Amino acid sequence: MNAIYTELKQQLLEINANLQSILETVQDQNEITDSRFEAWLAACADIHQQISEEILRVAVVGPIKSGKSTFTNALFGGDFLKRGAGVVTSIVTRIRSGQNLKAVLYFKDWDDINSDLEQALTMLPSWKARDDGKPFDIRREKDRQALEHALDELSNDHLITDGTRNANSILPALYLQGYQSVSDIISPDSHATEFGDKDFVRHREYVGSDELAVYLKDVELEINHSRIDGTIEIADCQGSDSPNPMHLAMIQDYLLRTHLLVYVISSRTGLRQADIRFLSTIKKMGIIENTLFVVNCDFSEHEDTAGLESLVERVRQELSLIKSEPEVFTLSALYNLFAALPAKELPEKDRARLEQWCKEKQFVAFSDDESRRFEKIFHGKLSRERFFLLLNNHLERMAVMRAGMDRWLWTNRELMSEDAEGVADLLRKIDHHQQRMDQIKDLIKNTLGGAADKIKKEIRIDIDRFFNTRPGSALQSTLDTIRQFSIVFENYGDSLAASGFSSTLYQVFQEFRQTLDTFMAETINPEIVNFTSRTEKKIKDGLETVAEPYQSMALDAISEYHQTMSQYEMGSADPGAEQLALLELDDVKKVAGLKLPTAATSMRYSAKVRTEAALRLGIYSVLKLFKRAFKKPLQNEKEEQVLALAAGVKRVKAETEKAVLFHFKNYRENFKFQYAFKLVDFAASHLHRTLLERLRAYDTDLNELTRVMETRGDEREQIIALLDKTSAELRKIQRDLEKARDRMEQAAGQGAVAGTSWP
Repeated sequence: MNAIYTELKQQLLEINANLQSILETVQDQNEITDSRFEAWLAACADIHQQISEEILRVAVVGPIKSGKSTFTNALFGGDFLKRGAGVVTSIVTRIRSGQNLKAVLYFKDWDDINSDLEQALTMLPSWKARDDGKPFDIRREKDRQALEHALDELSNDHLITDGTRNANSILPALYLQGYQSVSDIISPDSHATEFGDKDFVRHREYVGSDELAVYLKDVELEINHSRIDGTIEIADCQGSDSPNPMHLAMIQDYLLRTHLLVYVISSRTGLRQADIRFLSTIKKMGIIENTLFVVNCDFSEHEDTAGLESLVERVRQELSLIKSEPEVFTLSALYNLFAALPAKELPEKDRARLEQWCKEKQFVAFSDDESRRFEKIFHGKLSRERFFLLLNNHLERMAVMRAGMDRWLWTNRELMSEDAEGVADLLRKIDHHQQRMDQIKDLIKNTLGGAADKIKKEIRIDIDRFFNTRPGSALQSTLDTIRQFSIVFENYGDSLAASGFSSTLYQVFQEFRQTLDTFMAETINPEIVNFTSRTEKKIKDGLETVAEPYQSMALDAISEYHQTMSQYEMGSADPGAEQLALLELDDVKKVAGLKLPTAATSMRYSAKVRTEAALRLGIYSVLKLFKRAFKKPLQNEKEEQVLALAAGVKRVKAETEKAVLFHFKNYRENFKFQYAFKLVDFAASHLHRTLLERLRAYDTDLNELTRVMETRGDEREQIIALLDKTSAELRKIQRDLEKARDRMEQAAGQGAVAGTSWP
């Protein structure tokens, strides 16, 4: 991570700790402190938490075999991730720097696993449900035996679809194969296991083996390496061209929490149709502007750098149709990785490849230049453009607290040296300003409460409208996709003859399901994300529009207070007179633990459709016999099966419509009450605290001031000595804050700041 950002962050943490120590020391003398000290200490704790836990999330995405894992390994300077994992599983591997080398594997729970299997078995022609009506449970040996028997009876038509393994048939097989290895790991209490130090490499056994990886939810790696700061989380995501649409939905869930995307494109293939589709999805989600593009080149695939540059230029032109002026970098991730590793750790074959590549001077120089350029932009986007701003806001909060404490010190110190008449006049004026600030506080509280209620009413209408069945809505588009799905049933005559009715119905069902799941992942989920962004902007703008006048009002009251105090030579420099950034919704969501309801939810289908279709087939077969008995013409020999197939598809579509309506209604209510409304409440509360922090610096307990004024003798001298000592410490805090502010401004003025170098 960028060295300047890391240093600044540490500097602010130290200043905050020093300020907290000063507050605690003075609070120990509780005979002179007031309620502001508790509030200031709480603010110090809040600042420490936010600075310490601020996580930058970077998603490395792209198609299968583009080199995402290799690229991520090169970023961390070591071969930590399993390269070339399978396409069946949907793991997101999250990596952060830390003190240790360890891998934490998070497993699905038994309910998730059995739910996966129930859906995979829906309509499977060879599967017979339990006689007692209980749902499938892989932990029961009889259920595993029944599943194994059903899979053995499947024909090649069920195992292969469009030249690749059918995910719905391979998934149950993988669950069966891996069951014995994971059955003791997964328990009701814990779904995680950890591999540390020498056992670290064992995590690859799970990630690299499909029958084990299918049980995983995600993986978190901690790497004891200094190349990437611990506040950055880099996620190596499943290939965006996975044949399973639910994998795309799971990637989308992670992308919602990321600050930067790195899209990796293989120079062997260039930009493909699958890339265009996924990048269009990212654009619909509204996050394409936060994307950097890396063309991962294999030196062995290109004759010279001129040919490589020509290919990259074509990629850039194609990308510009999706994102204007895309930032494209061309480098060899594998060369960077090999160069970062000690020669003795490289297998002989890889050492030979590296030696050969090092002779390709043009390619190496080109890749090195591009790697350095990428790193400069990469770290600049992460630190300068977002987190220097956040650090600056924390700095301003500390400046406000320091100023408030400074004001408290001045007031108490001067009261002990004023005569009785002067003190009485001062207390009257302080009381006047205190009443005005109390009025502002009441106005803020009441107005924000009313604004929150108003915003809830407005977004309730927006949410209900977005999720209803009006023309063009997300729900109506989904229903239209279901209703418009059609097949030419006569084209399935050969399949009916070769595989039978149940097998053909299963094939049609899988085609329908794939169509709908793809539509949901590529069209509906991005629309929901976009709608969420608009809703969040409405919340932010609505609350800030209400709050900004009160911030100005508070600043005016503070300025007037300073003018009054200056008459008594009690004023110091006007602190924190600038307007603070009022509302960062990302911070609010993090503190509140709010997450958008997951997009990775597939429709649930009922196996009873197959039973009903079989009944229809029986009825149509009887009708066929009647036709033959009365010598009526038949359309074809499989007429009754074609009719039953059409009836089965119609029933599947009808059941799916019901499932979609339920799904959208459920999602709408969760989105409304568990996300949007809670976000309004937490954001309003955050705004209230932010404004009160500004005013709290000028709160005054008049009774306490009067008591302090009446203090006599040794106690009075001790208090004065404590106040003088604290004042000197606060002056040092102020100097430290000014140095940090100057450093931030200097760094921001330098533009993109340099990071650690690639090897």
